[in-house]
Parts: sequence; C-alpha cells; structure tokens
Amino acid sequence: MTMTTSHIPQTGALQLDGWIKEGTHNYLLRVQYEDTDLGGIIYHANYLKFAERARSSYLRCLGIFQEENVHGKAGGHAFVVRRAEIDFKKAAGLGAVLCVCTRTIKFSKLRLQLEQTIKNHDTGHILAGVVVDIVHVAVDGEGEAKPARMPEKIMDRLIGS
Repeated sequence: MTMTTSHIPQTGALQLDGWIKEGTHNYLLRVQYEDTDLGGIIYHANYLKFAERARSSYLRCLGIFQEENVHGKAGGHAFVVRRAEIDFKKAAGLGAVLCVCTRTIKFSKLRLQLEQTIKNHDTGHILAGVVVDIVHVAVDGEGEAKPARMPEKIMDRLIGS
C-alpha cells in the first residue's frame, strides 16, 4: 500500500506537531499495537489520549509551550481540562493513520472550548468527535492553581489562529 503526503504542508521534513490550515489544526498519528484492545481495534480511552496529544501540539503550533509554564511552579500557568465529551462513531485498528482535527469553537479570557474530530486519514471516515472545555489557571505563591485570566500574549496567539 502506498500513501502520499502531497497534501500535507512540508518544510523540509514533516512538522512533528502538525499544521494549522484555515483555522484548523491537523495532527497525524499511526495506531500502534499498544493502542489496541483484544479485538484489534483502538481501545476507547485512547481516543482521549490522541485528542490530548493533538491539543498540546495545537498550542505548540501557536507558540504556547506548556513545558515553559509548568503547573505547580509559582508564577506559572497552564490549561486544564474541565470537561470532555466524546462521541464514538467508527472503529479503526492497528496500523491505521489517523488525523486529529482541532478547532476553537468558543473563546473567552478564561477558557476555551475546542472541537476535535478524529478521522481515518486514508478513508476520511470520522471515528470520534470530542468537545473539550479548557480553563486557564495561574499558580500562586503557595503553588496552588486557580482559574485566571489568560495573559495578553497567549490571548493574542489564540485570536490570531
């Protein structure tokens, strides 16, 4: 089986964190043996793991590096998941190439709501839909995280996407 990547933007090498096109972040991954259950299909909880990886990569593509703002460090900030809703549609198995498409559907100074669609890259079939509410938190001098308004530089990057 041959797969072309001519439709994927390239800059010398394929971008590890995916790419943003027309307001949607695209993140590719291949289903590994560890991702499957006894039936040979993706174990249901792993769809949330795939969505989390894509969300982190989306932020990286926007220049928001979570590892620089480690949660628990005074003065740091982070995004935390408040709520996640997943709707399973179709199964995929070992070796399948998936694309997790992420877009912001709601935005405020405190939170984001993202819509993520997990598709089989080869067939285009939608495997799962995920809606995630994410809250921005800041870490106080005691090391405790509390909901807080996003810094302007982060808001600017999110608005620009």
